[in-house]
Amino acid sequence: MAAPISRKHLPPIAELSAICGGEGTRGGDEPRDLRRLYARGVRKLSIRITRALLPTGISANQTTVLGILIGLAGAGLLAVDEFWAQVAAILLLQLSFVLDFCDGEIARFERDIEDVSGGAGGAYLDWVGHYYIPALMAGALGWAVFSDTGDWWWLAAALVVILSLVRVPYSARDHIMWGVYRDRPDLRNSEAMVRAALARMGGDPSAVNPEASGPEAMAGVGGRGWLWSRYTNFGQLIVFPGFINLVAVAVIIDILLSWGDSTVESVVARATLLGLLGAVHLLHQVRAIAQGFRITRALE
Repeated sequence: MAAPISRKHLPPIAELSAICGGEGTRGGDEPRDLRRLYARGVRKLSIRITRALLPTGISANQTTVLGILIGLAGAGLLAVDEFWAQVAAILLLQLSFVLDFCDGEIARFERDIEDVSGGAGGAYLDWVGHYYIPALMAGALGWAVFSDTGDWWWLAAALVVILSLVRVPYSARDHIMWGVYRDRPDLRNSEAMVRAALARMGGDPSAVNPEASGPEAMAGVGGRGWLWSRYTNFGQLIVFPGFINLVAVAVIIDILLSWGDSTVESVVARATLLGLLGAVHLLHQVRAIAQGFRITRALE
């Protein structure tokens, strides 16, 4: 008789993936977009790291913290224009990204095999990393380009990206929504509050249908248009984890342009990326502010 599944008696990779695999492993009915296609490839690596981590007793939340710390270390190294520092930055950021998959796999193992629930705190911690790692990356990129060129506007572009990634308008909007929830008991269970809460990720409250199910219920939740939707290929490139891969490509191009030098002298690719990101995130913040007013008007 086979021993029951536990951290000391783990099944083969395919079976473990079926138990605790997440996005990218759920079959052919999944929407086919860039994010999920990329996830399928990453899962092949992450599930193997998860299999190695589980016997150590590490928890999902501890894995999240480890991934965030590794990501912050990699982000900080982007400010150092030495060849090996840039290579280490790319590797650490990619490892942080893979661990972002591993923590979810470990959480599902804890839930389904060990009957342990990590609660909502783990998911919250996960999203903290999703925004603060890219924010530090933007700051490090800005400093590297500024140090090379001496032009202050690269720091300004980095600041725009940082303010966007730390979600300033979104935090203000959520604070107002909480204030309405606290001060207006009559709205707590109203359709207006439900619509506003569901649309908070960038959608249109009037388009949300709380009575529907499946994709129809989510029709008004996501952002509108190819540029802003959470589920479009472009939208996934300017946030975690696509941001990591964009920066990796830019760093590799600058390394190749500086081939033979111990210092990565070229900043052409990184400056171009930073400028484009600054423009896109500036537009994104203007849109976020407008969407915040739309959300709050729905609660009046």
